[in-house]
Amino acid sequence: MKEELLNAHGEYINWLDSLDTLDETRATAPYAEGKWSPNEIIMHLGEWDRFTFEKRLPNMKEGEKLERFPDFETFNAKAAALAHKQTFKATLSYAKKQRQHIIEKLQQTDEIEWDKAFYIGESKSSIRSYFMDFLEHDEHHRKQISSI
Repeated sequence: MKEELLNAHGEYINWLDSLDTLDETRATAPYAEGKWSPNEIIMHLGEWDRFTFEKRLPNMKEGEKLERFPDFETFNAKAAALAHKQTFKATLSYAKKQRQHIIEKLQQTDEIEWDKAFYIGESKSSIRSYFMDFLEHDEHHRKQISSI
């Protein structure tokens, strides 16, 4: 249901709020050797949210053919570089704002539109399946940060 999905995305924002207690030193250190820092992870999530809001959501309409995803490594490296230019608190604020934009747009989208098929490259998707995948991606990174 639409409400359940929106609530889950709202819970993500609550989780970001809970990270406010993480001090800058821990937030900018890798969570494990050779891994990203929480600051880089949250910027990565925020940048994918921005991409989704700007490039995906306006075109998630029945029958639409959306461009393939950008190269993940390049996109993620740019997000990590952005994280190095600001504090963790600034990154948290940015990520919250990006997800809030998505939530607001999804709230305005009639649920009847949520299961209509569109394509990303050759892959069939829908608003519902796209944002369910989003939650799985969020959870993957939440577990990384909670391991600190």
